[in-house]
Amino acid sequence: MDPFDLRLWSGFQAAGGDLSAPAMVDQISIDSRRLGSPHALFVPLPGREYDGHQFIQHAASSGARYALVRKDWEAPSSSSSSFHSSLSLKLLRVDDPLRALQAIARTYREQFKCLVIAIEGSYGKTMVKDLLQSLLKTHYSVTASPESFNSQIGVPLSLLTIQKEHQIALIEAGFSLTGEMEVLADIIQPDCAILTHVGKKHLPSLGGLQNSANEMLKLLLKLPEHGWALIPKDPFLTPLMPAVCSSQWFWNQHSDQLPQAKALNMIHNGIMPFNISFPDQTHYQGTTASGFYYFLDLLNMTTKAAWLLGIPSKEICQTLMHYSAEPTRTEIWQSPTGITFINDTYCSDLQSIDRAFKHFDQLTSKGSKIFVFGGVRSHDAHLEANYRYIGQRVAKAQLDTLVLVGDHPFTSLIGELKKLSPGIPTKHYTTHREAFQSMPSWIKQHDTILIKGIQKQPLDVLTEAFNDSVCSNQCFINLAAIQSNITAMRKKLGSSTRIMVMVKAYAYGTNDVRMAKFLATCGVDLLGVSYIDEGVALKRAGVTQEIFAINAALYEMAKVVKWGLQIGVSSKELILALAKEASAHSKKMKVHIHVDTGMSRLGCRPEEALLLAELILEQPSLCLEGIMTHFACADNPEQDPFTLGQVHCFDAVIEQIEAKGIPLPWKHAANSSGVMRFHLPQYNMVRVGLAVYGLHPSLATKKAFELELALTLLSRIVGINHCRQGETVSYGRNYTVKEKEQHIAVLPIGYFDGLHRNYSGKGEVLIRGKRAPMVGNICMDFMMVDVTDIPDVAIGDSVLIFGEDEYGNYLSPEELATNGDSIIHELITCLGPRIHRFFIYEETPHCNVR
Repeated sequence: MDPFDLRLWSGFQAAGGDLSAPAMVDQISIDSRRLGSPHALFVPLPGREYDGHQFIQHAASSGARYALVRKDWEAPSSSSSSFHSSLSLKLLRVDDPLRALQAIARTYREQFKCLVIAIEGSYGKTMVKDLLQSLLKTHYSVTASPESFNSQIGVPLSLLTIQKEHQIALIEAGFSLTGEMEVLADIIQPDCAILTHVGKKHLPSLGGLQNSANEMLKLLLKLPEHGWALIPKDPFLTPLMPAVCSSQWFWNQHSDQLPQAKALNMIHNGIMPFNISFPDQTHYQGTTASGFYYFLDLLNMTTKAAWLLGIPSKEICQTLMHYSAEPTRTEIWQSPTGITFINDTYCSDLQSIDRAFKHFDQLTSKGSKIFVFGGVRSHDAHLEANYRYIGQRVAKAQLDTLVLVGDHPFTSLIGELKKLSPGIPTKHYTTHREAFQSMPSWIKQHDTILIKGIQKQPLDVLTEAFNDSVCSNQCFINLAAIQSNITAMRKKLGSSTRIMVMVKAYAYGTNDVRMAKFLATCGVDLLGVSYIDEGVALKRAGVTQEIFAINAALYEMAKVVKWGLQIGVSSKELILALAKEASAHSKKMKVHIHVDTGMSRLGCRPEEALLLAELILEQPSLCLEGIMTHFACADNPEQDPFTLGQVHCFDAVIEQIEAKGIPLPWKHAANSSGVMRFHLPQYNMVRVGLAVYGLHPSLATKKAFELELALTLLSRIVGINHCRQGETVSYGRNYTVKEKEQHIAVLPIGYFDGLHRNYSGKGEVLIRGKRAPMVGNICMDFMMVDVTDIPDVAIGDSVLIFGEDEYGNYLSPEELATNGDSIIHELITCLGPRIHRFFIYEETPHCNVR
């Protein structure tokens, strides 16, 4: 930021500032570790784990001149004297440091004539910002929001990047709750705006697409008459736009006055050719090999915005010649040799480095931590200082090896590293390919490798390098969708209801350890398993959340106590055995009474529950943590009388126990179906599994509650047979070729991989965007599909089994399970070990909210 006099902020004097002398600051930071100026303002904000007020002492010792603190904050007694004796730090006391930061940023923004373009929408803001910045910098001095800084905190920090030489500022604006965009619009005071998509991302918090559109409108209402809005032609926006006084352009509708990008064909062969026509009759033709579902939208938003800002077609074309679509998603993959790769998004700023290193915390393993760094994509003039900071972060991350790639200002990074952590070995390669070719000779099983640089490395390149070829069968688990589903359930349940996520059965066929560690970042503090050994495996892997096991056998009490697991109990013998084992080790174990209200699988009879509760209270080594039951058919409306009978029975048991003065901290009955279909406020915890992945056990749950699908299963064609009429396909010869000639493709996935024989001939897959029916019996390792009607089909083509492909095509996993006389639970939990799991974090406009 440029030097700024805090006296210009209207709240300065009320906060305790002195108006008689300049109060200049040239840095405002919410992180005391980043203070690098004697004229800095530190803004301590509350976080999930820490309150920034804890670091005011550190800010003072780092040379900050001011700190923006809460009025009621007092320095700890141990450090009070140092604050009062220090003349270098002035405390400015306010009701809310965040609101004060926003007010300062608004005042700072008003000091500049820079054209401010706000970018809002459900998805794609960062990609639009990055490409538009590249298009504009040929003519203008441009600043932009760091990475995805678009929140109530991120927007004011983004505005502080504006300096007097900047002509255009691109500021992202995001929201999750009603009222947030109104605050941001007031801070940004935009001259122009780009709205990417009105999508379903905010359904969990806003409740509907119209509500999302209404919230987005608040930013557009701030536009001046001489400004413009570039928006999608959207039914939810159309009735709102008369209230916007600026001119309006549509990025998804043709206009003779603006460029227009179109696909030349959509044959889904891995390459999409496209053409951009400009109003001056210029044409640009190119191809993309990735980003099919969003690429044309991205081109239309950015080229139209650039044209409106006066960038000539020739310069737009020159920039696009060097541009390739890079999905802004993180990909996590474990190679067959047990090495975990984190293929992170491209590195656009220092904040993205900090965020990337958090992956190491989520993926703690026994092996080494290796960082492959290909530089930072930065428009900042202070590159050397930035690389020094990265060196400090590398040292703090306690890496085992640093791998540098390319020709960047690494000298300052290496110098900082040698000073702070000289023991970290550093390797340097010219290209990523060279680095990847070298690594197999020195990396080991259980190592974790984080890859980040100015360009995102294609996932296929990574898998080819460490798997010797691309993976034939791939299951993608979208963590962003999982996070969205948890948010949606929290909104329905209320903030006081605790969510236990079931990670049994290898977390429904995904990866229990990886899921558990991700769920910790979503605020899930209790995980559920079926068996004790599942809980022990999680604890051995370093999972920190509490773990509840639905069942435990008498012979497993030593394990339960050793690993500190919570368990469901339903017999006197089990309670006494656990109490004895816990007492022998001086531990106090948490138990939940499991009541059978109609499932007839596990649990005590309702009339036995009170006696068990009293027995637990008599055991000094046991703690009665809760009570539970399990619904047998909550997904089936025809069985609702039975389910409600279970509820009444469970309520009666709880009432009987509590009438005796026995507290029951946690009461839980609802599974995923129960959460989606019923309102049970009398209980304060739920156990969800299937819903976390956006899957529905029945049509009734689908109608009752919208979810975002998190799982996609892909395969590839490994062979094509040209069969003639009368010939038969596969074991048992139960499929006969009917046409004169049919082309039968072979996929390397079979019943060992989870597609059981009963799916044979009962489903379809998608190849090049077209449906191909399954034919013949599914084999242990292969299955066959009819590709006769799919032009140019070839070996190596990607095949969608279920989920969503990169073109936005969709196949329902529930439909596949139903067609195969199975259930969705069985389909996903049976996915075999030969299928490579890829965890990704990606928010897309085509996420299938269902």
